[in-house]
Amino acid sequence: MLDRLHPIRDRRSPQHRQRFFMLTLAHMVLMQAGSVLADDGNALFNQMLDQGIALTDNVTAPIPAPTFLDPSGEPVAAPEVEKQLQKLARAGGIRRFVRNSAVAPIAIDMESISNSDGKRIGHLLDVTFVVHASLDLVQDSDALKSLLQNDSKEDEPDSSGAASQVSAEELTQLGIHANAENESFGRIRFPLLDRVLVEGVFHAETHRQIEGASDDVVTVAWQLDPRFENSWSPIGRNDLGQETTGEAKPYQGLGGLITATRLPAEIAGTDSEGTIVQARFVVHEPVDWFGGRNQLRSKLPLIIQDRVRDLRRKLAANHTSPR
Repeated sequence: MLDRLHPIRDRRSPQHRQRFFMLTLAHMVLMQAGSVLADDGNALFNQMLDQGIALTDNVTAPIPAPTFLDPSGEPVAAPEVEKQLQKLARAGGIRRFVRNSAVAPIAIDMESISNSDGKRIGHLLDVTFVVHASLDLVQDSDALKSLLQNDSKEDEPDSSGAASQVSAEELTQLGIHANAENESFGRIRFPLLDRVLVEGVFHAETHRQIEGASDDVVTVAWQLDPRFENSWSPIGRNDLGQETTGEAKPYQGLGGLITATRLPAEIAGTDSEGTIVQARFVVHEPVDWFGGRNQLRSKLPLIIQDRVRDLRRKLAANHTSPR
């Protein structure tokens, strides 16, 4: 799907590293759906919908409500699912969009976020795709863990990225009382397009609802938590060609929502079970990152497409292997 560019007004009126941005996001948002069964605890989810993500002190980007959930948080009925999938599929049609193939279409829309001067300072991405695996398999499969793998060679230094959980003691010292059932805090450090190093702490909140096969849903809300000292640093090279990292600068404005809902049987057909995955997230892009060049717009859709295809292949292998 072709991405589209629209402004959002503010309130004030080598290859491995290109991939690792989406890998780290996938790890932090998808992996949180591993083993959570909660009846409530959607505070961060509601915050994303009501307040959005603050990119700067003056610009906040709202996260649009998930397409396949109604205002009460329940999955929409099959006719509405079909209607929305038809919009996403466009000329290709629903059959092609939901087909059981690693290279089935992926709907990727990308909007510009601008400040009051009309300068682009970020992006809102909307990604929707179908995987032919049950919601339980999508939630539990080790294939999701493999999204974190960097595919790097063994002799390469382990500097392409890292993620680790923030300890309960650290959270307590900061006065944060997390819900152990559905909240997690992960420390991240990853290079972006070989130009920027982002470091900080992701806060993720997961909700799993089980009310029968057709009403099940997994939601994950996540953000680079502003209560921690998050930063970005420029990546450069010295006269010897060795990588260097410049002075760290404060950074915020990274987060969003992901939902996984069952593909209605009348749409999936007899082929297999299906799950609709939709991710909507915001990325703050300071001007200093790429000197005003629109690098993320050109690179992110390709990275997303590659990661989704890889996820589909891993889920297909898991689905067909003995369990």
